[in-house]
Amino acid sequence: EANEARLGEAGACEAVTAALRAHPEHRRVAEWACRAAGGLAVLNTANCARLAQAGACEAVVAALRAHVGRADVVQVACGAMVHLAANSEANRATLAEAGAC
Repeated sequence: EANEARLGEAGACEAVTAALRAHPEHRRVAEWACRAAGGLAVLNTANCARLAQAGACEAVVAALRAHVGRADVVQVACGAMVHLAANSEANRATLAEAGAC
């Protein structure tokens, strides 16, 4: 938990989201950026807020849609959405607006 907090404070949430937005067509970037976003968001409300502010909710949904035929990306994108939504009503709404539902 302490590492996730330090990573969030160091700008990892914004960096992961920027990578996902910059390379939406690249399957491996989508997979690992979604994995990183989910890991940063787990039980960390500050990182959930940072990720949301950076646009991660929309970027994760876009990655899911772009790679819907790839089970590896779908799995980690769904996991990232679970963690982004878990403790944040605002993130749940943003994910729904982005087309997650």
